[in-house]
Formats: sequence, C-alpha cells, structure tokens
Amino acid sequence: MNSTRGDLISPEESRTAARTKPRRRTGRPVGLMMPALVLTALMFLIPIVSTVVRVVGDGGSGLARLFETPDFAHVMFNTVKWTVGATIGAMIIGYAGGIVLRAKQLRLTGLWRSLIMVPWIIPGVVGATIWRWSLSTDYGLVNRYLMDLGIVSQPVHWLSDPSMALWAVMVIQIWVTAPFVVLMVSAALAGIPEERYEAARLDGASSLKILWYITLPGIRTTTAVASLNLAIWALNSFTIIWVTTSGGPAGASTILPILLYQAFQNGDDSLVYAVAILQLAVGAVLAVLFARTMRTDLQEQS
Repeated sequence: MNSTRGDLISPEESRTAARTKPRRRTGRPVGLMMPALVLTALMFLIPIVSTVVRVVGDGGSGLARLFETPDFAHVMFNTVKWTVGATIGAMIIGYAGGIVLRAKQLRLTGLWRSLIMVPWIIPGVVGATIWRWSLSTDYGLVNRYLMDLGIVSQPVHWLSDPSMALWAVMVIQIWVTAPFVVLMVSAALAGIPEERYEAARLDGASSLKILWYITLPGIRTTTAVASLNLAIWALNSFTIIWVTTSGGPAGASTILPILLYQAFQNGDDSLVYAVAILQLAVGAVLAVLFARTMRTDLQEQS
C-alpha cells in the first residue's frame, strides 16, 4: 500500500517540528509604523498644545474679549446655521445621488459617477470663483437664466443681500461636498445583500418601506461617518466664503474661521488663539458624539 511522507512521521516528530517552526513576529508591523505614528501624533498635538498654552498664558483675556464682542452671538448663530444646513443638504443630495447610481435602470454609470465627482475634485478656489461669477448681480448666469424663464423679474442680489448671502454660499458648500456622500453611499449600498430586497418585495413591501427598513439601516455606519466629515468640513470651511463674500455683507456670512482670519489680519494674536480654541472645543464635541454613535452601532451589530 502506498503511503505519503506525512503518514510516516511519528507523533513525536510532529511535535518537535511544531516547536522548531519559526513563529510569526507580530510586533514587526507595529515597529515599522511607529515612526509614522509618532510623527503624526506630534503634528497633531503640537498645534493644540501651543494654542492651549497661548490661551492660558494670557490669562484667558482673548476668550473674554471674544465673548464680549458685539457680533459674537451672530457669528456663532451663523456658524451653527452654516454647519447644520450644509451637512443636511449634502446628506440629502448625496443619498439621492447614491441611490440613483445604484439603480439597475441607469445606464453609463461610470460616466455619471465621474461627472458627479467633478465638484469635489476641482480646487476650492476655482469652484468658488466660478460660483461668484455665476451668482453675480450684474452678469451672473444664474440671474440671466432665471429671468429668461420668467421666474424672477429683476436680478437677485445673491451675494450682496444680507438675508441671502449665507444661504447662497451654503449652496456652494453643498455642491462641493455632496459628491463625497454619493461615493460613500453608493459603496455602502453595494454591501447590502440583494436577498433582503428580494424578500421584502415578495412580502409586498413598498419602495418607501424598503428604503426605511432595509436601505437606511444598512448604511447607518456610513451615514455617521459621512455626517461627521461634512460637519467638520463645514465648521472649518474658509475658502468658499472668503472668495465669494469675504464674510459679508455686514458680517452676514461670517463664521468662526472667517472671524479667525480677520483677527489674524488685524494682528490680534490673542483673539486668533481664542477663536482657535473655541473651534477645537466644538470639533472635540463632534468627535465624542461620533465615537459614541459608532460604539453603540457596533454593539448593536455584535
């Protein structure tokens, strides 16, 4: 009877071979990544520590002056409105775009996906400049098309009307960030098993119920990640507002980053660090909320 080499090895030889087999060194990858991790930690911590030291070093006078600024409440209200509005708007449009891209009836999906990503890819200054021209009261294409269609009878002051300026630049922010949500949502939808949809259709579930009970819960983690990124991007947004309105008119579109830059232009270092520490605190709150949401989601999934 034929026998293989493994059949002739005795149990004692097998145990000896197992003991002499080289073990995989699990600490090697960590050691290789350690220099990059240390450098990243230093680049992350040094600005934070220096900001805290400067704020504490001046006895908190910068924070006191910031809170006593007559326009501080208005700036904070603008910041909250800007962050919430830009995040919700980008999520709604991004969800719609992601669902449409996953539709079986859609043709040329690759082409549409490439076109949708253009606003997110182009430099922020270029996109903001194009929108500033398009929203111009005198020669903007938006007013021209609206007047040709009979929707408005005279040019709208999109960027020079205090009641409309923040909403106008918010549209630009949504236009820039919504493609990111489209990409995230379309990728997450691909991970939902098709069997769930088939079972729901066999049970007679409507499209709305399928969306509410299958699609949205299936991409809940993606929603949390995308929402946090959008909120942080909006909170730290500077280029779009500065290029289009510079925080005007009359402070109507001034948010915390614009206020920080204005203080920097005036050479007011204590106010600069005060605004920076306030932005850091708001960002930390968002990070904590995100971490708790992710932990709860992971516990429910397990």
